[in-house]
Amino acid sequence: MPHRSANQPLKVAVLVTLERGPAAGGHVKSWERIAEVAAQRPDLIELDLHFLGPKRRTEATAPNVRFHTHRPTLGTRALMFLEQGAGHTDLAPFHPGIYAALKGSDVVHATDFFSFGKTAIAFAKRTGCGLSASVQTDVPRFTLIYAGGIIRRMFGPVIGSWLFVKIWRLPERVARGQQRGIDRRLALCDRILLSKPEDRDRLAKSAPSVRLFRRGIDRAKFNPARRDRGRLLERFGIPADRVVLVFAGRVDASKGAPLMAEAAKRLLDQGLNVHALVAGDGHERAAIGALLGERATLSGNLPQSELAWIYASADVFVFPSTTEVSPNVVLEAKASGLPVVVAADHGGGQFVARSGEDGIVLNEMDAGIWARAIAPLVVEETRRREIGRNARQWIEREWPDWSEVLERDLLAAWHEAALNGKVRHVDHARRWASS
Repeated sequence: MPHRSANQPLKVAVLVTLERGPAAGGHVKSWERIAEVAAQRPDLIELDLHFLGPKRRTEATAPNVRFHTHRPTLGTRALMFLEQGAGHTDLAPFHPGIYAALKGSDVVHATDFFSFGKTAIAFAKRTGCGLSASVQTDVPRFTLIYAGGIIRRMFGPVIGSWLFVKIWRLPERVARGQQRGIDRRLALCDRILLSKPEDRDRLAKSAPSVRLFRRGIDRAKFNPARRDRGRLLERFGIPADRVVLVFAGRVDASKGAPLMAEAAKRLLDQGLNVHALVAGDGHERAAIGALLGERATLSGNLPQSELAWIYASADVFVFPSTTEVSPNVVLEAKASGLPVVVAADHGGGQFVARSGEDGIVLNEMDAGIWARAIAPLVVEETRRREIGRNARQWIEREWPDWSEVLERDLLAAWHEAALNGKVRHVDHARRWASS
């Protein structure tokens, strides 16, 4: 491990085995926000972020911040039967290009345990640098949702559905195996950053060095002051008299987009004047368009600068996702002054202090229940505005910005990991010398 004096910035490499681009989800976007605030603190950190991409390249966005892309060794993009809409990764057990790029790092930080994460473990074992990890994607839960479709494409609808899914329950078996493998690798880390309370409880015995990893919010960018209904009419043709239900994220079952659309359809059937604005792309876009017709606007993927005014100009944020570890979009919607209607388990429920006051949390994943919960917000403008106002106040009072996340959550854990890595490496060398 390289020698570093106390007054030098910490050199950290963050490894994200996903593609970076306009269609990337909250996992990637979180690290882009962290990079922005890290660029303002060259005295504290030198940050290298590694992603998948079509070719090897490096982009320096500041003297102390660099984005790197690496070609996959065994990329899922080339394996068409694995196509599921949740983003592509690299399944190889080792990535030699990443290993070489980590030279000189004080800490390597894995955000998953695919190719890049496994390489981080190998590098830390060999060099004695600090090893940390964050759990930002519920990989086992994604497996439960997507594995059935993949199996049916591989083995056919009859054998795949009947034998592998219903009889052998292969998705559940694979998901349990993934969770065990993830937990084993987390136990090797010097520090672990988690978001979900249930993860902290599960890992408390095997991996006691756990810290909280919050997601920050830009309160100036996501702000009720950006509300502009005239712009919604001009840009998307949404009349000003409609109550706009907005959804942001991948438009598929894993994020609950079909459930949101079905709830909107039930409200329309009751004669309520609603309009669904769906920001994102995914396999269910066409089906939602067919279901809601001219009462749906399907914008595709939008940059955060666009999402900021869209949130503020809408009326209710509806997000029935049950696969989220820490959904940024819920924080952004609350900061924009919207009442949020979210799922309790594995969703945005963790960001609602009191259901009914600063948001609405639902336990059941039934379109009728969601429609009944949304209806009062459509009918009662005063109630809608009250919950939205409480949501914004909660963000201002309780939630950190990205600078605080970097300094209090990440840098604190990374300094501890760097120190622990040195101790671990010295202990290993002593044991080897005495054997």
